[in-house]
Amino acid sequence: MTDKTDKPFGLSWLDSSYYETLLPSTPWQNIYDMLCPELAVAIREQFKVPERKQILIELLGPQFKRSYLPDESDDPLILNPPHMSDEQRKKIENEAKYWLQIKMNEIALKKKCAIKTSQGEDELSSEMRDYLEHTYNIVSTSLDRHLYLKQNNITFASYEDENEIQNSEKQNDLRDALRKKKSESLDKNMAVLSSEYSEIISQSLMNILRKDPRRIAFVLQKLIGQQLSYDLRVFIWSDILMRHERKKIESGSTQIDIDLLVRKNFANGVSRGKNELKISDPSQTPISGLIENGVIETYSKVFCLNEFLNEAHLRQTMRVLNVFYCYSRDYEPFYIYWLLPFQLTFKNERSKSELIYDLAMFLDLYVKNLFPIWNEIFTIAAKVIQDLSINDPSFYEHLKKISKINPKINSKDFVNEIIVNEQKKTGNEESNTIRPKKELLTEPAIFVRKWIAEGFSGILRKNALLYVWDQLFMSLWSSKDFEIISKSLLYLLKNQFMKAKDHDDMRQVFLEGPYRLLTADIQSAFMHLSSGGKENEVAFLNTLILNDNGGYYAKLEGSKSKSVLDPIGMKDIHLKLVIPKQGLNTEFDSTRLIVEISLYYGSQRLGTKKTSSIPSIKGIKPSIKESKTYELMIPGEKLVFEMSELKQDIHDSKGVFAMIIVKYPSLNFSDFILGYCKMSIYSPQKIGSLSTWEVVNGRVKRLLHPGVPPEDLEKIGSIPTTSFKDRLGPDSNVELTLYDPNSESYFKKSKEQI
Repeated sequence: MTDKTDKPFGLSWLDSSYYETLLPSTPWQNIYDMLCPELAVAIREQFKVPERKQILIELLGPQFKRSYLPDESDDPLILNPPHMSDEQRKKIENEAKYWLQIKMNEIALKKKCAIKTSQGEDELSSEMRDYLEHTYNIVSTSLDRHLYLKQNNITFASYEDENEIQNSEKQNDLRDALRKKKSESLDKNMAVLSSEYSEIISQSLMNILRKDPRRIAFVLQKLIGQQLSYDLRVFIWSDILMRHERKKIESGSTQIDIDLLVRKNFANGVSRGKNELKISDPSQTPISGLIENGVIETYSKVFCLNEFLNEAHLRQTMRVLNVFYCYSRDYEPFYIYWLLPFQLTFKNERSKSELIYDLAMFLDLYVKNLFPIWNEIFTIAAKVIQDLSINDPSFYEHLKKISKINPKINSKDFVNEIIVNEQKKTGNEESNTIRPKKELLTEPAIFVRKWIAEGFSGILRKNALLYVWDQLFMSLWSSKDFEIISKSLLYLLKNQFMKAKDHDDMRQVFLEGPYRLLTADIQSAFMHLSSGGKENEVAFLNTLILNDNGGYYAKLEGSKSKSVLDPIGMKDIHLKLVIPKQGLNTEFDSTRLIVEISLYYGSQRLGTKKTSSIPSIKGIKPSIKESKTYELMIPGEKLVFEMSELKQDIHDSKGVFAMIIVKYPSLNFSDFILGYCKMSIYSPQKIGSLSTWEVVNGRVKRLLHPGVPPEDLEKIGSIPTTSFKDRLGPDSNVELTLYDPNSESYFKKSKEQI
């Protein structure tokens, strides 16, 4: 099949799947037999105009004519010169396609063979349900076959990995293999969180969208919360940037290449700018010196931008901003921040000179059509702070208090528009130049405005920044998502903010804290709040503890007395989970369970370990109220905590305890916490004048509390309050063995020597 029409999606595995669904013996034939007779009746009403009749017959094909219009005459000559020009034919063909599309949709809805976003599967006809199931099985099998073929061309990072994959026959292992290999076609310096597996899926998805661009809204709805792969990001960002320009084109001109038209218009605008500014090079405008100083100063002073402080990146930034100015006569220092995500995304697509023009064009489209106006930025920030005052008053009051302690105002921290608008909203003419800098610029809200005004580019790592912009693009830059992202960052940093003692400490957390957050934690927080989760649970999603020097570990403060704890190990983990019928939205899959254990000394986290083995099922039993009891075990997993010297006074401590959390990662890669419990590990004790620790050893069993742990771990009791409306039902528990890893290591060595 060499003709393009024989390859509708341009990918062999996807095209073969498509044609397999159309075979005569497949469920599609039943739907075809349901729809075509009614379509034939509707078409006959269009046969009053010969040209209209002929174009419809040609579009539907000879098979449809033989089956449903056998008596109708066929005269293809009337659609060709000299009877009709090519332009006239194209016009009536487009009109006929549009009519067929509308009519087919009407008939499909009537026969319950069309899918609407608000429609459940049970509202579809049995024929349509059979077709969907059949299609899913075909596509899934074809994709696995395609991944198997791709697997043969993979160069693994190590010999062990290669042997592991070659010896595996499971389909999931094929996908895991592809996840281990990063896409080699991308720039090595590019921020990449996707694997070759996701790139294959993305490429297939893009080919489907190119075939039917109307489906992009449906796809975006499904992808919200996910980090896009590189190719899919380029596709979606470009489509949304061009969307506003597409709306400006008249409906009668749908065949125009919008992308090409916008590029031509931008190039013409740059040419006009060169003539008006009397320059020969658009990257060297009259304000090139101002732009150069702004770029160098911004990348030098902003903590999270230091990694891009190299000549190639700075020169590219300057050239793009100059070309943008040549086109629009507009330049603002905060454009430097807005440009960065486009520089990280649009790479290696064109030559260097074309890339400069493309980046300037994308920046222009973004400035004109997407970024919120300043009043909206102020409104979003105000909502975030108001939400904080309602949902976490102690956090809010703490920020309010420390913001006024030893304030050191640096107006260069904020873009000028924030200061000017702040003055208009809260200042008066007499105090317009003094009061804002001493009072207004100390408030926490102004830092949230700064986050938003810079598009989060001044505070996030590149991978986290791209994730945040993915969400904003997929939500069409809604103010609601700005609010959720700001709240996610604020609550994730709560522990750091609560340690801050004055304005300078608070400022440092606002400006540098987000950079140190993990992208996965930001994703978890965003998904949690987007799905209606409670704000006071977000701080718990931050898996890292940050010390004053920028490192991550459990910081122990206290008196000079010291204690040393021996290592502790945990093994032979058994779970008894009572899963209510309404506890999960989907069928419970025990293979996805993860047990995460964190050790705490007071309020400080000493370390975290999690299981990586797949739990094995000992038994599944029906329980009361339509629930099921799963008995699971993770026999081969050993979690060992290496304990270090503690500097807190043991007499003031309640000891070291383990926080055990049972997680159920969902298909969108966010963690759903089923339950938790608290288990004492070390307790302080005195033997005469000697202060020491009493350690728990042997088999330990604890009941599981349902849902997410409270922020104050001291409030966790030993007896949970549960019902069958919770994520876990009554009598759910965890059982494990506490052991001394040093002793086990000694016995193991002894046996080897024997």
